[in-house]
Amino acid sequence: MVAIMGLNNVKYVELIYALTSMGAIVYPVNVRLPPEQVIYTLNKSHARLFIYEDLFRDYAKLVEGRLGGVKTMSLSEVAYSDERGRPTSGREDKAVLLFTSGTTGLPKAVMYTQEKMIMGAMAIANQLSYHSAPARLSQEDVMFPQIPIYHILSWGSLIIAPMIGAKLVYAEKFDPRAVIETIDREGVTWISVVPTMMQMLLEAGLNKGGLKVLIGGSPITDGLARRMKERGIRFSAIYGGTDMLAASITIETYMVRSGSLEPHKVTHPVPMAEFRIDAKGPEDRVGEILFRAPWLPDGYYEDEEKTRESFTPDGWFRTGDVGYIAEDGGLVVLDRVKDVIKSGGEWIPSSVLEAAISELPWVSLVAVIGVKNERWGERPIAVIKPSRPISPQEAKQEVIGHLTELVRQGKISKFWVPDDVVIVNDMPLTGTGKVDKKVLRSTIAGS
Repeated sequence: MVAIMGLNNVKYVELIYALTSMGAIVYPVNVRLPPEQVIYTLNKSHARLFIYEDLFRDYAKLVEGRLGGVKTMSLSEVAYSDERGRPTSGREDKAVLLFTSGTTGLPKAVMYTQEKMIMGAMAIANQLSYHSAPARLSQEDVMFPQIPIYHILSWGSLIIAPMIGAKLVYAEKFDPRAVIETIDREGVTWISVVPTMMQMLLEAGLNKGGLKVLIGGSPITDGLARRMKERGIRFSAIYGGTDMLAASITIETYMVRSGSLEPHKVTHPVPMAEFRIDAKGPEDRVGEILFRAPWLPDGYYEDEEKTRESFTPDGWFRTGDVGYIAEDGGLVVLDRVKDVIKSGGEWIPSSVLEAAISELPWVSLVAVIGVKNERWGERPIAVIKPSRPISPQEAKQEVIGHLTELVRQGKISKFWVPDDVVIVNDMPLTGTGKVDKKVLRSTIAGS
C-alpha cells in the first residue's frame, strides 16, 4: 500500500499510473483532511510508504513521528526512467483504496480492483460517448477535470482520457479566474465540477458557448441549470459516489423529459447498472435508492459492521439517498437520508427547497438544514451565502415570499417553508466542494 499526497498535476498523475501498473495499491490522501484524520486513514490503510509533494512536508514529519512503520519520500525524489516497462498488475489485483468524505463521522474506506476501476470508467465513457449526452466525449476533446484526484469523480477522467485518446489538462488548485484562462489558452472543451465550482466559475465570468460540463457531487439546482443554458454551456449530471463509482448520467438533456421534471433532475443508469427503491409500502414511490453493478466493492474496508448496514447479501448497496424511478426509467434523487428533515412525522426534502431558493438572483449558495423543535421534532431553516449585500430581514422576506408563491402554485407544501433564514459570509465546504451540512448544523446549533 502506497499513500500519496499531492495536488492535481502531471507528475502526480504519472505516479498513479506507474504505481498501479506495477501492482501497487494506491491510497490518494485527501489534502484537506485535518492532521488527525490523515493519521487515522494512513493507519487504517496499512500503508508502508507515504509519498508527498514538498508542499505537504509537515504531514510527512507528522507521519514520521506518529507512524514509525511508514516510510516517507518526497515526490521530488521519485526518479524517471527511459525504459518502457510492461504492466505487471492483473485484473483481479487490488488497485485503489478510497476514503469517503466522512461528513457523518470517521471516513470509511473502499477497495477497488484493477478490473472494477476500468469497468466503472468504461461505463462512464460509454454513456458519454455513444449516447446523446450533452457532455459527450471523444478523442477530439481536451479534458480539464477540476475535482481533486483524491475524489472518485476525478479518477474517471484519469482513466477515460488515455482510454479514448483525449488530451488531459490539470491545474493544482481551483481558482475560477485561472480556470477560465486555462480553458481559453489550452482550448479546453470538457470539464468536470461540483455545482459549487460551477457557480463560482459563472460568477467569475465563464461564458464559453459549447463548453461541455459533467457535474456531480450534489444536485444541480434550477437556477444553476438556467444560468448554464443561458451561456450555451452543455452539461450532464452524474450520480455516483466513492463507495459505488459511477451509477447514472444524464442523457439527451435537451430532448427528453420525464413527465413534468426538468431534464437535469433525471439521470439514467450507465451500462450494467441497476437501481431499485426500498419504499416503505407497496403504494409508496419514494424510498432509499439501492444500487447494484459489477464494479461495486465487496464492502467497506475492514469494517464488517458498516458493510452489513450498507451492503445486502444479494449484492445491493444502500446509497443513503432518497429518490424514485421516473416514468422513462431514469433516476430522480431527492435528498440524502441524513439530510431529509422530519417535521411532524412528514419528510421535507432539503434539496427541493434549496433548488427553489437558488432561483433568487442574489443567492450564491444555499443549504437547508433541520433544527430541533419541541412541537414538530424538526423544522427547516435556510442558510444562505449571498452574492451581494442583503440584510437578514430583506433576505427572509424575499425567501418566504418566493416559497409562498410556490405553495400557491402547488409546487411545494406549506409546511415545507423554512421558519427562518440565516445569512452567512462563508459556507463550510467538504474537500470535494459540497456544503458540509454536519459543520453547518453544529455551527447553527451553537449559535
